[in-house]
Amino acid sequence: MELLPAPTVLEAPDGFLDWEYTAPLTVRVPPYPGMRANDVVTVHWEARGTRYEEPVRVWGTDAGIPLIVRVPNPWLSSASNRVSYSVEPFDGGEVLRSEVYVLNDRGW
Repeated sequence: MELLPAPTVLEAPDGFLDWEYTAPLTVRVPPYPGMRANDVVTVHWEARGTRYEEPVRVWGTDAGIPLIVRVPNPWLSSASNRVSYSVEPFDGGEVLRSEVYVLNDRGW
């Protein structure tokens, strides 16, 4: 199965962020082929051996445009953070998965 493009973190377009950053983080999920209303997109954030997941339903007005998902800052680790997403198509088709975006502390 081909992977979907990786998400990005708007506050860290170069893949680095200062560990002291305290605000929630903004994950941008790019539009994907076949994106349509009622798909469920789940952002996965892995750091420090823990995992945070935030599911978001695609609304009719969202189809074809990037999705923006906020992730609470406590999930930011001073080590490597791995951000990805999965898509559960509304029609019950195969779950799609994305490539991983790696976010590191600028001081490492």
